[in-house]
Amino acid sequence: MLAPLALEASEIATLEACVAGGPHPRMRRRAQAVLAHHRGFCIDQLVVLFATHRNVVSRWLGRWQRWGLAGLAEGARSGRPPKLAETVKKK
Repeated sequence: MLAPLALEASEIATLEACVAGGPHPRMRRRAQAVLAHHRGFCIDQLVVLFATHRNVVSRWLGRWQRWGLAGLAEGARSGRPPKLAETVKKK
């Protein structure tokens, strides 16, 4: 069992700002999980709370410990390229 993360005040503020207005919903969700773990939720509780697998929650926490906020960011995903041109998207 992983002990709750010990976060500094600046890290808590950064995570709370990400939860409030992060660039992507999945990144905000990951930040919520890190904050909840810091506040005493165990991984099993986070699994239920976020309706995901234990390995996923462990990966989120590990990425936070290794890379900080950058570890919670949304990475490149495969999929169909967008149909809209950049000029149309900006409008």
